[in-house]
Amino acid sequence: MTERVVPEYTMQDGALPVTGLDELEAHLEELVNDPATPFNAKLFDDVELQLNESNIPPLLTTLLPPLTTILKQTTQDPTPLLSLAIKLLSPLNFSRCLTIADPPSLLAALRSPLPGANLLALAIIHKAARTPSDAAILSTVPDVLEEVVRRWLDSPDVGVGERAGRVLGDILETDCDVIVEGEGVNGVSATTNGILGNELVKRRVPGHARIWRLLFLDRQFITLITTLCRPETIDRQATLAQGRLLRILPRLTALNPRAVSTTPFPDILSLPDAAAEPAGHGLLQWAALTMVDTTDILMHLSLIDFFETFVSIMRVAGNSADKDKVVRDLVKTAADRDDQLKASLRGLPDRTVEEEAVPLARYISQILD
Repeated sequence: MTERVVPEYTMQDGALPVTGLDELEAHLEELVNDPATPFNAKLFDDVELQLNESNIPPLLTTLLPPLTTILKQTTQDPTPLLSLAIKLLSPLNFSRCLTIADPPSLLAALRSPLPGANLLALAIIHKAARTPSDAAILSTVPDVLEEVVRRWLDSPDVGVGERAGRVLGDILETDCDVIVEGEGVNGVSATTNGILGNELVKRRVPGHARIWRLLFLDRQFITLITTLCRPETIDRQATLAQGRLLRILPRLTALNPRAVSTTPFPDILSLPDAAAEPAGHGLLQWAALTMVDTTDILMHLSLIDFFETFVSIMRVAGNSADKDKVVRDLVKTAADRDDQLKASLRGLPDRTVEEEAVPLARYISQILD
């Protein structure tokens, strides 16, 4: 009988070897030399599944440089490479990532016309959402933050726009210096669950609000947002930008209602007329009352969808006098000007889950009546 041979696995720094690593390195070299070479998605997945905090560190210098090079030049779907790159970066904090990709490199990747380069930069910048101190570090490079805003609102690639919005929302949540008291929660996560991909979550540690001050108290950032969302000629990209802004506003209002509903720049965030003044004056009111052309049927429906999401989230977003006033004044002003919106809000409880219907109907009545 032939003796069974058991392979011997050597240990290096306490970590098991990664099966397929040599093949992956050869494949990466091939992709660097010939970007048209098809990705071996299975090989990327097989290696990624074996990675952990123990075996990642020695692989960083081997795998990250070619992955970065390929992501910056490929026109193929970057998903398998991006997934592996994110896994390799997972043990690193934001400061450590900046030693691998400095701000000029991040700017170059964000400004690239290739989605893969954008997504890699966004994956690194997303690290700034881990702690308030990481978010504070990002605030020291406002040029990078500005490009994140551009990719969020101005990217024609849906994946890039959605990822940038998620990154920005998560960073603002970490950086928020307001903790709302009361039952329930005081933040809204962009993970895919709940209404329009909004899921309520709890925050415990206040941030430093440096990113908030840049976005809402810096004229350059407010001008950028309004210019991208409401250019002189409304085209497809402008409607995409409007939808992306509307999707993030319920989350930001739950986090810091005062920041989104007030502004030092009323000349930029103008209201449609004097009748809208009771709603308040900020980015929230501008987006909900001024930005959208309601004669465009699809955008009008998108705006109604926003208000339905808005009231559903605000009902469970914690107790706050600021928030309650902002919600009541904005929604009532909008509904008084739009009979279709008012009817949709009245009928919203009939279209929600049974256990939410009664409290939601009561909440909407308190706003509208």
